[in-house]
Amino acid sequence: MKRVDLKKINSLTKYPSILTYHKLGEKGRLTESLCEENGLLHESDRLYVYEKVDGENARVVIFKNDNNEIDYLIGSREELLYAKGDRIGNPYGSIAEFLKPIAEKLLPAVFSENDWALTVIYQESYGGKTKAAKNYTDNKTQDYRFFDVFSLTQDELNHLMSLPQEKIAEWRDHGNQPFYNEEEKLRFIQTFDLSYAPLLITEQGSNFPRTLEDTYAFLKNFEQTKVGIDASGKSEGIIVRSSDRKQIRKIRFEDYERTFRK
Repeated sequence: MKRVDLKKINSLTKYPSILTYHKLGEKGRLTESLCEENGLLHESDRLYVYEKVDGENARVVIFKNDNNEIDYLIGSREELLYAKGDRIGNPYGSIAEFLKPIAEKLLPAVFSENDWALTVIYQESYGGKTKAAKNYTDNKTQDYRFFDVFSLTQDELNHLMSLPQEKIAEWRDHGNQPFYNEEEKLRFIQTFDLSYAPLLITEQGSNFPRTLEDTYAFLKNFEQTKVGIDASGKSEGIIVRSSDRKQIRKIRFEDYERTFRK
């Protein structure tokens, strides 16, 4: 593909930022105000609480190229690191080297049952040489945990690729990436036998804590990681999301610990 096309694909497949549950105030301390006045979700919504794995955000982008051949790219959160056939080669974080076998396994089958032109699989690459590796491994072993996926049809992809790059970024930043819902995501995980960020609990929206103190107390139930490789240390926190992923928030230990520190 042309270089400009790769820049556009990079933009439309970047993972969006996730808001904190409580608003950040001065000196990085949280306030009692929620990022949404009415709380995380409607009271009738079901919440899915996942462990937030502390590593490097990574993505595998599988797509049909200009010759209608199935191709793939591997990227970090910000940039593309590898293209099938070594067309791009960036050793950052050993992400590409580690994820290549996973991409190759997915490549023949990911479009077999659907008329997709592009599918993006998001995972956290953790352990290895990442900054929080000590919480997961004593011998710097690397692993991954899948957490999200979205797909585009050929018409959808063609439309996006026809837009200027700033419009693609605008589309992404306004939450238009069509992420799979919980049921679709689980089916994808099972079909391709992927390791995934653990689902810790489901909770009714009306029962979810609202205050800083209650939220911190709730968070402490998940203090130890469940994805240790050969060690089991502290979890980074949790991700709380609705079934359709239209609402999603991060709740991290470091934010609440900083807030309550004397």
